[in-house]
Amino acid sequence: MTIDLIASEREPSQLIVASHRGPFAQQPEGGWRRRVNGVFGAMEPVMRATGGTWVCWGLREEGEVMPERHRTVLIEEEERFRIHEVLLTGEEAKEFYEGFTTESLWPILFCFPSRLQFTPGLWDTYRMVNERFAHAIARLAAPRATVWVQDFHLMLLPGLLRKLRPDLKLGFFLHTAFPPPDVFGILPWREELLDGVLGCDLVGFHIPLYATNFARSCGRFLGAKPHWRRSNLESHALAPTLVCDSLMHGGRAVKLLSLGIGAAREDLERLVDSPEAKAYASDLRSQMAVDHLLLSAERLDYVKGPVERVKAMEALFDRHPEWIGRVTLLQIAVPSREGVPEFERLRDQTHQAVGEVNSRLGTPTWLPIINLGRTLPLKELVGLYLAADVCLVTPLRDGMNLVAKEYALCREDGAVVLSEFAGAAFDLPGAVLVNPFSPEHVAEGIHTALTLPASERKKRFRAMRRVSRNRDLGWWRKAFTKELEEA
Repeated sequence: MTIDLIASEREPSQLIVASHRGPFAQQPEGGWRRRVNGVFGAMEPVMRATGGTWVCWGLREEGEVMPERHRTVLIEEEERFRIHEVLLTGEEAKEFYEGFTTESLWPILFCFPSRLQFTPGLWDTYRMVNERFAHAIARLAAPRATVWVQDFHLMLLPGLLRKLRPDLKLGFFLHTAFPPPDVFGILPWREELLDGVLGCDLVGFHIPLYATNFARSCGRFLGAKPHWRRSNLESHALAPTLVCDSLMHGGRAVKLLSLGIGAAREDLERLVDSPEAKAYASDLRSQMAVDHLLLSAERLDYVKGPVERVKAMEALFDRHPEWIGRVTLLQIAVPSREGVPEFERLRDQTHQAVGEVNSRLGTPTWLPIINLGRTLPLKELVGLYLAADVCLVTPLRDGMNLVAKEYALCREDGAVVLSEFAGAAFDLPGAVLVNPFSPEHVAEGIHTALTLPASERKKRFRAMRRVSRNRDLGWWRKAFTKELEEA
């Protein structure tokens, strides 16, 4: 793939997607690769059809002189699909991403206020980056164009755009959790962040609880007027009593939408049928030589609970010693935010916890846990899904978490042990729900998954697979864009 980076103007776009990352990643050895998962895969077809523009941030080369501080990425194979980069210096990018969004927003959104850090000056960088995005999009957007803003990195952007271009149709989707007001209110910039998001016509969340928490925060800190109704939802750790579909703020109605994102079904199913994936799964099972292979595949992040997961495996073997020598957990802990001290400490803690369990229980021919700390290509991950009897998805809290849905799309049978505090638990009937803060509870959930009668296991898995197929990534994109058009 050939990509030319040029500083140029272009024709106005009818559709603009804005996110901190773009759909292409630059390789360390040079060249670019396409990101195939998540929002990138969902939006690419419609953007190609409409001549859309993806606005994201890019790094400015040292010594590079670009007065406009942005550039357009032209993709040779897709004449109508453009990437527009808002250029940041290395220091600006570090303060924006590793600094404010990681130190301040991330721990609050996931209800970990004890990990919150306030570093002077980082809020100013966050605001500056959002302002640059706003000015770039204001120049790129056609009259009455649609702009879809993705995630917490750009919470100020909708409000800024509303002032610059009131003609635009603005949507926002939050891919994380959203905390209750007493947690979100810890942020000194709570009013500015909420007011920024409310510049939208439509705000989307994965599950009703996050929309409810957002509406309550807007009511408390901005005086917005939510329209409440009883939820009539099933009893669940993430099911609110009241839900809000819209609220009034600044003389405008803002619509709230709960819409759980799905997995990239077509990409996964294409790889599942490949001989390479099947061979990889067969070879892996032969090498592991255990009765049951468990799989966990997450980013290395404290919200994912990697150390807690290791403790749960230790509890499994202590409470059910019959599984010693017969079960192995393959834990994929993909590095995230490298260079951030807190995440480097977490990596070391995870390795230490795995080493202690393996040292105490392992044998020359068997290890309880195998920990891999690297990014896997999708085709290799699909091979792991095919090989694993049980998928262990136990974040301490998560916006959605697509691992369980991807696993369900790759197999005809299997079992999922799922944290009740992941958004996916609200979507997936049939999973064995566990409390990830209790190693003993997770251990019993794993034991249950391993001992389910075949008929019960298949019934549960069919229910998860049906939802994952019917509500995939394409369905999510179409449903949100339709609601945005009507907002």
